[in-house]
Amino acid sequence: MQYKLNKLALGTLAIGHMAVDMQTSSLAVMIPLLYVTYNLDYGSAALIITLNSLTSSFTQPLFGIISDKKPLRWLLPSGVLLASGGTVLVLFMPSYWLVLLVVIISGLGSAAYHPEGSRNANYVSGPVKATGVSVFFVGGNLGFTIGPILTTLLIAIFGFSGVFVLLIPASIAAFLLWRLLPLYAEYSVLAKNQPATSRKKASYEVKGRRGLVGIMTLLLSIISFRSVIQTGMVTFIPLYLLTLPGGSKEEAAFLLAVFLFAGAIGTLIGGRLADRLGSKNVMAGSMLITCPALLIFLNTSGIIQLVAIAIAGAALISASSLTVVMAQAIMPKSIGLASGLTLGLGFGAGGLGAAALGKYADWFGIGQTMVIIAFLPLAILALSLFMPTAKPSTPTPQAVPVAEMASPSGE
Repeated sequence: MQYKLNKLALGTLAIGHMAVDMQTSSLAVMIPLLYVTYNLDYGSAALIITLNSLTSSFTQPLFGIISDKKPLRWLLPSGVLLASGGTVLVLFMPSYWLVLLVVIISGLGSAAYHPEGSRNANYVSGPVKATGVSVFFVGGNLGFTIGPILTTLLIAIFGFSGVFVLLIPASIAAFLLWRLLPLYAEYSVLAKNQPATSRKKASYEVKGRRGLVGIMTLLLSIISFRSVIQTGMVTFIPLYLLTLPGGSKEEAAFLLAVFLFAGAIGTLIGGRLADRLGSKNVMAGSMLITCPALLIFLNTSGIIQLVAIAIAGAALISASSLTVVMAQAIMPKSIGLASGLTLGLGFGAGGLGAAALGKYADWFGIGQTMVIIAFLPLAILALSLFMPTAKPSTPTPQAVPVAEMASPSGE
């Protein structure tokens, strides 16, 4: 087998990512229904989302550490099923405490899938890591966008039972992932042996544990800022537009959808550019685009505002996959941990950042809050200048004996 991008294996991982993130974003649509059903206060309703988010965020690095020591590829199909099953059951629990239990289960499913999915996306991408991981992220972006729309439509047509339709894409994804487990095992071996057919790949010169901690701290800071911006935009775009003359819920929903769909397209473009120009350069360039695009969005209307939010979404969200690729290159022997740290921290930082921005908006107004969000990309640009530049390195040609091919459950 040649060490090159495998479209089938990568596409299946992206479908699984779409199924998982579809469940995560669907939960927000169910909150108003749970609020009425269980006669909750705002704090109790918010706790549902918080537990799901924190469970996913803080357990992802743990799953990453475990998968680095002993690959657990079976977490790919089982993670999809847990995330989906937990979310679907939310509307059918007889008590609020059982609702909290199933959202924790759903969060664990999401946490199990993301590090293992990202790790295997790195392997099956062959020499074009940024391109491959960006495809994996596009699946998640689409799932996050489609989930609330589909769930709202299903409940409107079929009532609560309509959410069981969400099990269909999750079951298909889980089945396909299960069938391809042996293929992922083979690519894991190929990636580590780096056969002669491999092209040059990017690597970082990290000097000792202190150097590793320093560079990862810098990268995680970049990831946190980027996640805060994206979560802030998703949270406050609808609220901001409703404060404008003539603003409507329909317009807000449309512009938010444009922002997210443009992000999916930008992720694909950013991945391809990063394989040619370097992840650091593309990330810095995307932030140079994001800041003025957001400022134009805030100070215009009509078609110009629409184009500006699309450009901002494409530029900002494109950087999400690039930071994961950089972390995996910095920690090549701990790709699972690198994936878990970057994905988990990003998810958690985004939630905490949105809460802080919300409190600021209560004090100083949503207009000022949006301006702060618009200028935050400059902080990422400044931090990215301190990131070392990855250097190309040519792997030593090695043969891969057939006897070394791994089973689906181990190396």
